[in-house]
Amino acid sequence: MAVTPTCPVRYDPLDEATLADPYPVLAALRAQAPLVWHDSMECWLVTGYDDCVRVLRDHEHFARDPRRLGRAVPEASLSVQVLDPPHQAAVRSAFMTALHAQNLPALQERARRGIASRLEILTPQPTWDVMRDLAQPVALDVIADLLGVAPPPLSVWVEVSDTIMRSMDGGLNPDLVEPGRLAREKLSELVASWFTSTGSPAGLLGHVRARTADAGPDLARYVVHTARVMFQGGYSTLAAAIGNAADTLARHPQAQRALRETPQLRATGVDELVRYDGPVQGTSRLAAADVLLGGTTVH
Repeated sequence: MAVTPTCPVRYDPLDEATLADPYPVLAALRAQAPLVWHDSMECWLVTGYDDCVRVLRDHEHFARDPRRLGRAVPEASLSVQVLDPPHQAAVRSAFMTALHAQNLPALQERARRGIASRLEILTPQPTWDVMRDLAQPVALDVIADLLGVAPPPLSVWVEVSDTIMRSMDGGLNPDLVEPGRLAREKLSELVASWFTSTGSPAGLLGHVRARTADAGPDLARYVVHTARVMFQGGYSTLAAAIGNAADTLARHPQAQRALRETPQLRATGVDELVRYDGPVQGTSRLAAADVLLGGTTVH
């Protein structure tokens, strides 16, 4: 992949070595080129901590919503993910209020029992696949339990989710775009059924549905699409986080021993494992106006 000549570091997010371990190249970018234009991705790469915080928090100059720049947004993409403050307030409030209304300790206990049951079956086996046999079914069960819906068949869902996730790299590989669109349509149909079927969802979505029953059409569609994003994003990030944590512990047996021998470490251990190897390489924003960032004008 060609990169701008001014960039001293080759960065291809789809390179096999980068996918396996993105942190060396990200560290090199942060040290040598914390703000640099990437020709192939047609965007600025921002890796410096202060600059990243500025981009994520400065909603006036850096937008989530492409419509602020005159770009069209497909109907299926109209979710809380494309709204900037204060316009996201109504949707965000509906979901956050519903989340706070859930019995999270009970959800955690059900997840713990589910994991223990799976491990009881898997442990005697000579080999098993962490992602297929543990991370993916646990993630699907947990996010479905939180939302209050019946989970779709795992084998079908894994294919749909994986296709959607891969399509997010459609700017680098156009062949991924159309399969991703079709997979989103399937997921949208599933989520819409949760809001229209006689057996309405319980849990978080049941609470959201009750709070937005009299909402206008604009808010209603944002709610449905946000439910889709929450289901897909909750599953995919949790499955990846479990896999990354298992991989980290396998590579660092001393960390396993520390968690076993020092129970108080477990209270923060999961958070630290997610920080150490997160499930996402990066995120994006659109420059809504020319702005000075790191001594460079970004537009």
